Amino acid sequence: MLQTVCMRAVLIDAVRASLRVLLLLAVAAIALATVAGFFGEASAWLDYAAHFRPHLGAAAVLGVPLALVLTAGWRRRGLLVMLVAAAFGNIDAMLGETRYRAAVAEEYVPVPLKIAAVNVYFFNREHHRVEQWLRQEQPDIVVLTEIDRTWADTFDRLADLYPHQATRRTAFVTMIARRPWTSFAVAAGPRRGQGILVARFDVAGQPFTVIGAHPASPIHPLYVESRNAELDIIAQLAASAPGPVVAVGDFNATPWSAPMRRLVRTSPLRYADLAATTWPTFLPHWLGIKIDHIMLGKGCGVADYGVGPDIGSDHRPVVATIRCAAPTAL
Repeated sequence: MLQTVCMRAVLIDAVRASLRVLLLLAVAAIALATVAGFFGEASAWLDYAAHFRPHLGAAAVLGVPLALVLTAGWRRRGLLVMLVAAAFGNIDAMLGETRYRAAVAEEYVPVPLKIAAVNVYFFNREHHRVEQWLRQEQPDIVVLTEIDRTWADTFDRLADLYPHQATRRTAFVTMIARRPWTSFAVAAGPRRGQGILVARFDVAGQPFTVIGAHPASPIHPLYVESRNAELDIIAQLAASAPGPVVAVGDFNATPWSAPMRRLVRTSPLRYADLAATTWPTFLPHWLGIKIDHIMLGKGCGVADYGVGPDIGSDHRPVVATIRCAAPTAL
């Protein structure tokens, strides 16, 4: 009996020791990733960490009770300092971006517009799910990304609802609208054959600009450079727009990343929403990241915002109802 008790005690001590080692490694990783995220301008590799600030902050908070239970003495104090610093650093960085959230729309402003961003996913063959969602939501203007020629029949069927379609102006990005645009252009980007859509509408007697884009996925340092350059172009296009402006699409960057922080500081664009995650669909919302954006500026406010359901893509669609002030109020 005594031998059994001793063996059990030894086993418990071994498990606790293993858990302490794992906790130490986890805390070190959280701390290093937190610090790395603040130096995203210096290196694309460091900026990857910034995309996961919500996860790092939550992990740091959850690590506090584990440190209290599993450690003691100077180890406990050291781990608690690192965890509290990491939690504060990540939460403070996220709260700092809330100043770049769009204002709530004034109810008196006329002509609400419903805008949607939909990444359909290159390998999505369930086109009917996208069509069904669009017919249900009926946004006024939609920017769709990762579009190829297999979607031609879908757009033909949607012509009754969306008679104005820019389906082959640039690679993989399409804009469809229920109202006509007064002008349409493709702004050149760093990638050959893939530009940025710029449509101008007349809304309540004033020019209203919609920018549709799909900056490069940051899977390689060269692609990171392209993505950042495209986001800079979006900022320039928004700044030069003659009136209210909206930028829509899968930007392949979260609000906490260096290029998005630069975008909101060098343009009038503001986030329609900061919290709702959009990618990937196979994870719960609270584990995802926000890379699909509707951003607006120059007198526009948000009346409503939502994330759509699974439409066969690895991204969830996003939709926002906005209102833009009259020219005299700009």
